[in-house]
Amino acid sequence: MLDTEKEKRKRAVKIAKAINSIEGVPVSEETKRLSARWVNGELTIEQIKAELFKKYKSKVS
Repeated sequence: MLDTEKEKRKRAVKIAKAINSIEGVPVSEETKRLSARWVNGELTIEQIKAELFKKYKSKVS
């Protein structure tokens, strides 16, 4: 992954955290961990969505 892509991803995560903070919604440790893996190119956004959906769906059921 190019350094520019990694910087874009870091910025996207930072903005998402800021928006959550403004909205008063804390970011879970799991989401932080998955986001860090996305920044490093280890996961895709689709994989993160699937992981979070699976986690939270099991809590609702």
